[in-house]
Amino acid sequence: MKNPSIYTNAPKYAHYYIDQVESNDLITEFEKSKELTLATFKLITSQNENYSFAPGKWTVKQVMRHVVDMERIFAIGAFRFSHFDNTELPGVEEDDYVDERIPEISLSDLKDEYLAVRTATVWIYRNSTDEMLDFKGIANKQPYTARSLGFATIGHNIHHCNVIRERYLGI
Repeated sequence: MKNPSIYTNAPKYAHYYIDQVESNDLITEFEKSKELTLATFKLITSQNENYSFAPGKWTVKQVMRHVVDMERIFAIGAFRFSHFDNTELPGVEEDDYVDERIPEISLSDLKDEYLAVRTATVWIYRNSTDEMLDFKGIANKQPYTARSLGFATIGHNIHHCNVIRERYLGI
């Protein structure tokens, strides 16, 4: 069971993502979701990387790009909040970050970028004290802590890997 304060320090819409995470150990859970993501990358081929399961839905590669982009955005919030920065952070419109050039980006480069972003994210958490992780800030007009952003990041990653496996690849 996760610590209930994780939920009270995150908006309701983030609770679904937090629910995807099995334990309170952020570093372990970041590692587990990284392994899930790398396993998901291995399932993506040149034949299915540009597949979309329905009109208007993102392609497999666009979903993976979204995972990378949102982790980067969540990490910025976590970094700022963990440094006691109380500047309110704006929300983002995820569709604004969907890159139409995604077919030009190799899957290998996208995986390498994911690993670089994940490594940088984990270092934010490794180098933070409990006090730093529990500082409350506002992002997208909602309260968060760096800790709750970490759990939301992990859960968001897990969610999209599951979506790719189930809806796109039929696994």
